[in-house]
Amino acid sequence: MKRLLFIPKSISFKLYLLLVILLIISFSGIMYFNISSYTKHLNESVINSAIQASDLIKRSTRYSMLKNDRENLAQIIITVAKENGVEGIRIYNKPGGIAFSDNPNEIGNQVDKNAEQCYVCHGKEPAPVSLSPKNRIRILTSQEGYRILGLINPIENEPDCFNADCHAHSPKDKLLGLLDVKMSLKSVDEETQKTRKKMILFSSIMILITALLFAGFIIRLIHIPIRKLTKGTKEVANLNLNYKIDFKSSDEIGELAKSFNKMTEELKAANEANQQWAATLEKRIQEKSEELKKAQAHMILVEKIASLGKLSAVVAHEINNPLSGILTYASLCLKMAQNHSLSQEEKNSLLKYLTIIKDETKRCGEIVKNLLVFAKKDFGKWSEESLHKIIRNSIQLVKHNIVMKELELIEEYADGNDIIFCDPIGIQHIFVALFINAIEATSKGGKLKVKTELINGGNDFRIMVSDTGCGIPEDIIPHIFEPFFSTKESSGLGLAVVYSIIEQHEGKIEVESKLNEGTTFFIQLPRRPLRNKKELEITQNLPSA
Repeated sequence: MKRLLFIPKSISFKLYLLLVILLIISFSGIMYFNISSYTKHLNESVINSAIQASDLIKRSTRYSMLKNDRENLAQIIITVAKENGVEGIRIYNKPGGIAFSDNPNEIGNQVDKNAEQCYVCHGKEPAPVSLSPKNRIRILTSQEGYRILGLINPIENEPDCFNADCHAHSPKDKLLGLLDVKMSLKSVDEETQKTRKKMILFSSIMILITALLFAGFIIRLIHIPIRKLTKGTKEVANLNLNYKIDFKSSDEIGELAKSFNKMTEELKAANEANQQWAATLEKRIQEKSEELKKAQAHMILVEKIASLGKLSAVVAHEINNPLSGILTYASLCLKMAQNHSLSQEEKNSLLKYLTIIKDETKRCGEIVKNLLVFAKKDFGKWSEESLHKIIRNSIQLVKHNIVMKELELIEEYADGNDIIFCDPIGIQHIFVALFINAIEATSKGGKLKVKTELINGGNDFRIMVSDTGCGIPEDIIPHIFEPFFSTKESSGLGLAVVYSIIEQHEGKIEVESKLNEGTTFFIQLPRRPLRNKKELEITQNLPSA
């Protein structure tokens, strides 16, 4: 029971705690009301009894007072004072002196008007003639600590008094004195305390019994069903759809358990249907994947054939032009060579024609060379190299062209580690191509600038190659990286090769240009491409021969 109930987070414990608190509050309120009512009723009974006793003493001494029999009156007071529960009896005369008392030593003493038994009447002047029962009563505390009930009973001047033979009092006097009776409340207090203890003990027992009944009720009807429901939800969460909650009841929790079991059955059926559908779907996906692979292979083949046709047409066109020139001028040279006597003018023409043949042949060679470069995937072996060293080597290759055009070369290199894992020959080809384009586009006395910086926390390099040349028209920029596209007399493969190399290095290239202001190429290269990094790791992990 302790293990089940005393779990602060459980709803059963919270409900039990709430019921116990309400139970304690209810029983405490009832007990307080009962004790207060009992005490009030007992006090009222004691006060009524005291008033009756005071009236009885007053009537018992009336005859002795009329006869002015002081000895008999004193004896009556002493006899009554000896009764159980009587603490003392006094009779005060009108001036405030003690005329009679159960204690002979007090007789004749004058009482101060501010004393507790006198202040009731003499607290205000003139003193009232009559007192209410409430004002006649006072509660005192004895030296032993128990309570004492004091009761003042006025002695009125009746006709029998002022018509008596003694003529001791005038008819004008309203009061002749006071009868002061003190009664012990010790037994009453003891009885009240015993009753209070019994009621507290009885209430505590009832609270304990009721709390235990509540505990059993909550455990059986709430805690155990909720634990079973909780366990069921955990089993279903763990995909145990065969689990059933073993709980039968006609209340709401029983209905919830039935709904839960029905839900698990439906989930199980749905799961089985999904598994069957998934198995069928997997088979259909495989079939469709095979069909897509075949269609893709067919499309690739068609695209290759189309690309090959386009490439053949472009190559045929590009090579046919210089070959036609070569054929024409070779024929002219042949005719001129057949003439054994050549004039100086003819010799000069022959040299001119042969030069054209050489240039056109060289042009054919460049076309074929660029085609080979464009078709290559790698230029050399991948390794870790200094990026700035590759850039400086590229500048040295075109240094003569820069000097010839009197261009101002500006180099700004980033500080820090500039090691990059790359194909050094391919990277150098990129910069040489960009430098040559910049030199050709820049007028004499212009500027050529190369700048590097580290980005993305030092994982990538950003290289900028800019010039102050003529710029590129805005409508041409989207096509500059397309194969065979050129605005000059060239094969149009230079920037296409640059784009291909950067793509192989998992980098990016962008261009910004303004007419008559210049062009800037932005290149972003990773320090270590992921694809080639994996290939290097695989190569390093291979066992040596």
